[in-house]
Amino acid sequence: MNLSRDILKTEVEIADRVRALGQEVTQHYKGQEISLLGVLKGSFIFMADLARQVKLPAQVGFLEIITSRKTEFMTEIVFSSSFRIEGTHLLIVEDILDTGVTLAYLMQQIQLYQPRTLRVCTLLDKPHRRKVDLQPDHVGFQVPDRHVVGYGLDYQGQYRNLPYLGYVE
Repeated sequence: MNLSRDILKTEVEIADRVRALGQEVTQHYKGQEISLLGVLKGSFIFMADLARQVKLPAQVGFLEIITSRKTEFMTEIVFSSSFRIEGTHLLIVEDILDTGVTLAYLMQQIQLYQPRTLRVCTLLDKPHRRKVDLQPDHVGFQVPDRHVVGYGLDYQGQYRNLPYLGYVE
């Protein structure tokens, strides 16, 4: 696959939208402390930029969902956070919401830890591909059904470092 010349969102467009998302999150949780939980690996750049735009006391952590290469099913959720989820206002930060199957499973598992509230912020949303009834609370951009790379998203481990969002063909 090659990187297409089509640029979905420029560096400036992304920065403007992340700033607006930070304002949305700040307004929603006004006066409260929140916990941001980024889903690795794709969300790491978005998470860092969003966290700087949220003007509230915030804890930051990450998790990774390990998928079996043989079965392509989720096999393990690995937390890399030093905060307790119980009783927190928890915001899951995702790079892209596609079918929603993985995120629905993740939210179900996180509910077992009893956060006070649980919301989702995703950089990219593909609502037309949804297989479960799941709507994110904060969305950066809706995107068409093409493989998006850049700004943390990859194709076979490449292109995560692009400062813009583009397509691979």
